Order: sequence, then structure tokens, then C-alpha cells
Amino acid sequence: MLLRNVFTKTVRDLRWPTFWVSLGCGVMTAYFAILFPTYSKLFDLNAMLEKMGPAVKLLGASLGDASTLIGFLHIELFSMILPAAMVAFAAGMASGFTAGEESRGTIDVLLSYPVSRSRVVLEKWLAIVLACIVAAVVLWAFALTGAAISASALPPDRLGAALVMLVLLGLAFADIALAISAFSGNRGAAIGVTVALMVAMYLIDALSSIVDGLGTIRPLSLFRYYMGGDPLRNGLNLGDAAVLAAVVAVFLAIAVVAFERRDLAA
Repeated sequence: MLLRNVFTKTVRDLRWPTFWVSLGCGVMTAYFAILFPTYSKLFDLNAMLEKMGPAVKLLGASLGDASTLIGFLHIELFSMILPAAMVAFAAGMASGFTAGEESRGTIDVLLSYPVSRSRVVLEKWLAIVLACIVAAVVLWAFALTGAAISASALPPDRLGAALVMLVLLGLAFADIALAISAFSGNRGAAIGVTVALMVAMYLIDALSSIVDGLGTIRPLSLFRYYMGGDPLRNGLNLGDAAVLAAVVAVFLAIAVVAFERRDLAA
């Protein structure tokens, strides 16, 4: 029975959101890869970035070289758009895993089956992990297809490294949302606080090099570890990946403990 297997039921519930997010991000990345040669011929993209001055930091473009497809994708997609999409998807789903069941009045039915609270959280979490990985794999395939069509260089391993970091970033914010949801039972608070935290961390990381004082708190931003090592150029930075993985593990543990101890009758 599906209710005896929380993971299977959650995967089934997430199949269409996962499909549309995967397709949307994949098609968008392929579009930019296909049109990159046209953009590079029509515009001197690096000169345009230089003219923007300090404002270019908000685009996360400080590491990019727009004359290559790797740099172009970093600036156009991996710095802001794709992280925002992945975090919105992962955190949006995770915020409803416990609080959503409570608001719909189905949590008592779910827990009436021989399923522990910790198992509910962990199996729902595994479903979002699978969904994020599927989205990343689809994006990887579309991006390489677009690069092949445009005859542009895009190393599969470097792209894969960037997508690993993208998934870890999404899961980190998803677990923050899950922990808030499990602690409070309020989905709105979970997604609202998580999105606000994401925006604050992005701005801290983007502006740390041009605003005095932000450099000292930059290590608190998850975006510092997401693209700080420029995986599209340099490959996977194990230290940065370990930090994001640690955040994922810590907030998952907090979510499990919070949901175990919450009085759902309150």
C-alpha cells in the first residue's frame, strides 16, 4: 500500500513538479547554449560587463568570462537564475512535507499507519533528493545537447561539478525549510523565512567584495560555498561541497528531532 511506503507516495506526488522544473530549467539552459555563438558575435560581452562596474557583482559575474560558454552560463544562469529555481523547488516542496500534512488534516491518518515520525521525515526527504538529482541530470543532458548544437565547448565533468553544487545548495535550503516546518507546523513561515534567508545570503556573497564589512560575514553565506570555487571552470571543490553537505545533514537532523518532539495535538 502506498501509505506504508512514504517514499514511494512522495515520489508519486512530486512527479509532475519535478517534470516541469526539470524541463523548464533544461530547455532554458539549452537555449542559452545554442544562442551563445550568436550573442558572442553580436556583442562584446566582457566589455559590457566592464561598463556595468560594481553593479555586475549582483549578477555573480566576478568569476565569469563571457567569451566562453562556461563563463556565459555562469553569468546568465548558474549565478542567480538556476540557484533560485532549485531552491524554490526544493524548499517549496520540503516546507509542505510536515506542515502541509498538518494543514490538510492528513497527518493523523499518515501516522496511524505503522510508520514512525522519523521515517516520515527521512523518506519524504529522500524523495526530494531524488527529485533534485533528476532535475540536475535532465539539465545536464539539455545543456550538453545545446552545446553540441552550437559547437561550443562545455566539459561534461565541469558541468556535472556545478550541478552537484547546485543540488547541494537546493537541499541545504530545503532542509532549513523542512526544519522550520517540522518545528512550527507553519508552511508559510517555513518558505518565507527560507526565501528571505536565501536572498540575504545571496546579497552578502555578491556584495562582499565591494561593501566594507560584508567580507567578514561572507563565510555564513551558503552561496560562498556554492560557486566560490567556480566549479564550472575548476571542477568540484570537495571542501565547499563538504560544507554544504554538513548543512544538509545538520538541518535534516534538526527536522527529525523537532518533528519527533512536537505535540501535534496542540
